[in-house]
Amino acid sequence: MLDALADQYWQRAVRNEHFLRTQLRLPVETIRPLDPDLAEEDASFARGLLDGLEAVDVAAIDHDRWLTYRTLRYIAWRTVGIATHFWLRQETTPFAGGAHFAVLSPVFAGVEFATAADVERYRSLLHQYAAFVRSLRAFLGGQHRRGIILPNAETDATQAAFEGYARLAQTAALVPDDDRLTALSAGERAALQRHARAVIDAEIVPAFREIAAYLAGPYREGAPEGVGLAQYRGGEEFYRHLVVENTTLTVTPEELQAIGLEHVGRLRERLDEIQSAVGFSGSRGEFKAFLGSDAQFFAATTHEFGERLERYVARAASAVPRFFRRTPRAPYGVDPLPTELAESQTFGYYDRPTPARPRGRYLYNAWHPERTSALGAGALICHELIPGHHFQIALQQENEALPDVRRYDSWETGFVEGWGEYAAELGGEMGVYETPYDWAGRIMQDLMVTVRLVVDTGMNVLGWNQERAMAYMRDHLILSEEQLQTESLRYGTDIPAQALAYKTGELKMLDVRRRAQERLGTGFDIRRFHSWVIDSGSMTLDTLREHVDYETSSRITNDGS
Repeated sequence: MLDALADQYWQRAVRNEHFLRTQLRLPVETIRPLDPDLAEEDASFARGLLDGLEAVDVAAIDHDRWLTYRTLRYIAWRTVGIATHFWLRQETTPFAGGAHFAVLSPVFAGVEFATAADVERYRSLLHQYAAFVRSLRAFLGGQHRRGIILPNAETDATQAAFEGYARLAQTAALVPDDDRLTALSAGERAALQRHARAVIDAEIVPAFREIAAYLAGPYREGAPEGVGLAQYRGGEEFYRHLVVENTTLTVTPEELQAIGLEHVGRLRERLDEIQSAVGFSGSRGEFKAFLGSDAQFFAATTHEFGERLERYVARAASAVPRFFRRTPRAPYGVDPLPTELAESQTFGYYDRPTPARPRGRYLYNAWHPERTSALGAGALICHELIPGHHFQIALQQENEALPDVRRYDSWETGFVEGWGEYAAELGGEMGVYETPYDWAGRIMQDLMVTVRLVVDTGMNVLGWNQERAMAYMRDHLILSEEQLQTESLRYGTDIPAQALAYKTGELKMLDVRRRAQERLGTGFDIRRFHSWVIDSGSMTLDTLREHVDYETSSRITNDGS
């Protein structure tokens, strides 16, 4: 029965999700608009799936099917939540909107032009892309009518993002070049390219500009002074739902803030030890200011910043065989973030391999190197590339033994970002952090994700305003005023609760590792443990604990202990 439910879900997902079709090298026919009716249609299917899962005899299925069962249950629960809280979700803000367009780009880059049908499909996709952007405009209007309006500072950033998307659309990115059209005649090539430019000029760019214009004017009427979800009707309930959705743990905002406050104190003590080790005689505040301003922690150019990152890539790569049994086939590296997106994003992001671009890469934002610290470059690489996101995500995509739903459609945030932070901490054991300042960079990154537990929960349900959150961040982190503004808006308005996944996930993985070490004693093998964690694909964190318990029990039995 479980296999039938998994197949039913999978077939529907493949029909509807352009991201999946791109990953599977299937032709993309449809780009679904953002629509409450479609969300409810998805939720109705998910409710039926949950009913079916309730009838599964969990005790009678093997462990691998149990992992699939847990994955399907989480996906269905999350899908129902999307419809329930449809209008409270942010879909256009710099991080949320940027995720849409990162997924859409491979749809167009992956089209292969072999037949007339491919040409017609590409033409249709261009029109659908414009329709998708128009659906975002309709979504914003629907939110506004319900009083779900961003504060003006976040609207400024969102407006800038859509102006950047309009500029990107004007480039040749959506116009297939001649190298992709060799199967077509010269006349067919020219006709397709003319059509693409016409749709871009007449539909896509105007759709982006219409959103930017709306954000610049009428949308701002009634904008709130404050931040956080609790200011909207149903917002606190939604935030508490998001806490569980993103951490994949049954935990409250109050508990997370307490954890954050405790660990911030511990990290400040570790930073004090670094200060003592390097012989810095000033105050704690002066040392933090030194770390945030001394010339040795800054690159002269964007290119040099990338070179610094690459040095840590090489350092981590040399240690990988001692810690991992398997590594991804997909190559990896670093590239600068497109300049059109640089102003609306504080940092960068990991861009996973796709069929059209089979290289995982960290897109770094260092277009202003004079104010972009490279202090944490080593920890950043460990989180984003190796052994972090690239290892976990690329290995999952490449693992043909996984059921399709777990290979391609399972990306629980608590697991994915938790692994990234676990990998950053692991960088110390791997020897990536060679100097006290490398360690200072790791501690500052750890402080960054830990402070988020305090300010994200604070702004969204515990009564903090943005100024209080910025003051707390300013006291503990090395960020410019511009970064403090952007990051606090990210937590309080852009993607609330997403940032909670990093530290909670890391702590859970460290706890699972300690538990495995205690159970196995001298038989504990770090390479085997890492295989247990990432070889079965992403999963909820409560599932992870049970999964590793199963693996350790099997190991004990096999060893005859």
